[in-house]
Amino acid sequence: MQKRAVALGGFGGFNLHGAGVLTALDRLERMPDLFTVTSGQIVVLAAWLRGEDVRRLLLEHRGASGGLLQAWQTALFGHKGVFRPVLGEHARRWLDVPLSPSAVLERLIPARQYAPVRDRDTVAEIARTLNEAEVGVVFNTYDFRSGNGLLHGNAAARRLMAGEVGLEDITAEAVESALWLYLYGFEEAPGGLIDGAYHRSIILSELHGFDEVTVAAPFPVSWIGPVPRNQLEVENWKIRQWFANSYKAEVARLRRVIELMERGTLNDPAYRIRSLTELPLRRHYGYFDYFTEKAEVFDDALAQALDHFGGGPAHEQRRAG
Repeated sequence: MQKRAVALGGFGGFNLHGAGVLTALDRLERMPDLFTVTSGQIVVLAAWLRGEDVRRLLLEHRGASGGLLQAWQTALFGHKGVFRPVLGEHARRWLDVPLSPSAVLERLIPARQYAPVRDRDTVAEIARTLNEAEVGVVFNTYDFRSGNGLLHGNAAARRLMAGEVGLEDITAEAVESALWLYLYGFEEAPGGLIDGAYHRSIILSELHGFDEVTVAAPFPVSWIGPVPRNQLEVENWKIRQWFANSYKAEVARLRRVIELMERGTLNDPAYRIRSLTELPLRRHYGYFDYFTEKAEVFDDALAQALDHFGGGPAHEQRRAG
């Protein structure tokens, strides 16, 4: 019996990419055996497993259509339902007189710029949904002090990956950590763990025990925009490279496994992967497009996934990579 896995990545305002893939699976009734998710895709997957319309969920509070105006609104007022600015906390910090240059910097430009607004009940419900799911679910957190990542999985994931991958429990605190952006500060991080996407943007390399793996990267796998000509464009390039590079390393690892299996060099029965299909974001977006969900991102991911899972004309070409 073949085992299938789908890897989804969360990235800024591009969670609609994963939502499009999930919607395609729903329409085609093609439930995989396991999902791996990072960052905001944890929230999206939980909502999808509860039967919610994830497209509507992500678009209903998107505000402006993106660009500089949306970026300023987010900077000043936060992201509705996700985080808020901590201006009050900043002001109170000045009640303690800074006695060193580093203390002055902590007050002028503190690490903690925003605070998450999801309450404990919401986070606990996400953890409960993932734990009760019949499909396997794995997400990651990151211990930034040690430089090590942790994987958290439900009971179904433990059965599927038994003996191959060590999985921590899915708890409310683990979910909170997995959604903890660096903009929230480091001292306040629950359990000392932050969003695992900063360590690995997509969880992929552990999926060698699945026959078919599909990965939906919420960013282009190559630089498809104009050459950066100012510092904001350079910053956009840096952020995308940061997330894309860890992803490319994991893709390369699985493709090497497939190559060795095809040669007959690798015969370990724990290695079963025969195909790896990539469904990346296919459009360029600029620095001011972060935290702004766009309907066209969903539409393109939906079209790619329907073609792939439905066996469309481009399916075999993408399978070959």
